[in-house]
Amino acid sequence: MEILLGLILFFSLSPNTRAQTPLSDMIPHPFYQKQVDLNNEVMSITDGMAALELRLEMIRRATKTIEVEYFIYNVDLAGKIFTRELVEAAKRGVNVRILVDKSMPIFQFDEYYAKELAKYNIDVRFYNKASIVRLSTVQFRNHRKLIVVDDKEAITGGRNIGDEYFDLSSHFNFNDTDIYVRGPIVPVMRESFEKFFDHKISQRPKLSKVNEESTKAAEFLAETEEEILAREKLSTVGKKILDSRKMYVCPETTYVTDGPGATFISRLKPNYDEKYKFVRKTLFDKLGEVDKSILISSPYLIANKHSNRLLKSLLEKNVEISIYTNSLASTDAVYVAANLYFEVFKWVNKGIHIYLHDGLYTNDNPELEESIKNAKWGTHSKIQVYEYSNSSEAMIGTYNIDNRSNFYNSEMALFCKGNNEFTQLVKNEIMHLAHSGIKINKDGTASDRDGNTKSVFGSTEKDVMLMKMIFLPSWILKFLL
Repeated sequence: MEILLGLILFFSLSPNTRAQTPLSDMIPHPFYQKQVDLNNEVMSITDGMAALELRLEMIRRATKTIEVEYFIYNVDLAGKIFTRELVEAAKRGVNVRILVDKSMPIFQFDEYYAKELAKYNIDVRFYNKASIVRLSTVQFRNHRKLIVVDDKEAITGGRNIGDEYFDLSSHFNFNDTDIYVRGPIVPVMRESFEKFFDHKISQRPKLSKVNEESTKAAEFLAETEEEILAREKLSTVGKKILDSRKMYVCPETTYVTDGPGATFISRLKPNYDEKYKFVRKTLFDKLGEVDKSILISSPYLIANKHSNRLLKSLLEKNVEISIYTNSLASTDAVYVAANLYFEVFKWVNKGIHIYLHDGLYTNDNPELEESIKNAKWGTHSKIQVYEYSNSSEAMIGTYNIDNRSNFYNSEMALFCKGNNEFTQLVKNEIMHLAHSGIKINKDGTASDRDGNTKSVFGSTEKDVMLMKMIFLPSWILKFLL
């Protein structure tokens, strides 16, 4: 039965057939809340090592509670450092809870690790444990990323828990952006964690018997020389970068998240959008209000008829639109690049400025090892900057410009409006990366910031050939990407 439902989803339930629903004033708390003049303060974090160090410092400050929620939670060096810090907090009596999405193709933090953490009274749950053979239900993932400490401070943004999100991999790393916040919006973010953690779709793992996997999990929590050296470098580099960052007061702070528990059956019901999809509706409403310029950073760029219609209306209002995303050379998803290059040139011809990451290292800060600079790099930031005639606003969250974020994944976003200094900082940081890569010209060529002609793919002929070979299945599966 599940396979039959999956086939129905595959062949006939394209999200492009859904009508766009306007944002409702009746969105239930805590799925949407706007706070005005309540002294919320924010800071953007673009450096990976500083982002990990900040998380560690938050955990060390914890006295009562820590909530952790991630789409990906890897059992690598970053995961080890982060998890061992959570254990130390639990040892001193802090109530620690962890929610991890159980998307089987990328899932690592399994029941063996949960069993080890249970020894320290750390409560681990997995979101949507549906088997991968259940082709329909398995599509609905929890893509949220969140850490909350003591109802006082929180981080959301693009980063999962893994080496590639904190500039620690010698193979592939993401340039990414988090937003750190403290103030009265934080309890609202924590309340949304409660909704996901307590939902019936989030389940405690069945704790397995002791075996070889149990030994690996126990070793994961043991101190190693590699971890000690990494922590020292993180502390030295990360703290210096964090000290240089500034906190900004947000005159208007908005937090929005999608609702938990979406399934194939709920997707078929007419109230699906009203019950689950609040982030997309909020973003579309805000985009529709812009009258000057929009800057979007997204690692994946797959438009549907609704977003194309919105972009067209903005261009008709003479709104300047700039988008920064991955090229073939920098993406971790070739199938997404196949769809991007099928449509991107017509967007450029319509007047949209498209910038692509070229896959090369662009950071100015020290790294854990020199070899990291030679790794493949991509962008993973999920940012939108809106400039109005009388104000500006920046959004940092987990939402990608693709059909997965629009229709299947649970996402979250934090908006700061009215502080032009913060908005300009976020914009400048995106454009610094954009100008370090390549820009697509109207004639289909690409150039760097000095005007030198570059490959629009930024990659080898072998990679381009592979992308072309998988284009047809990528195009057919576009509604799931």
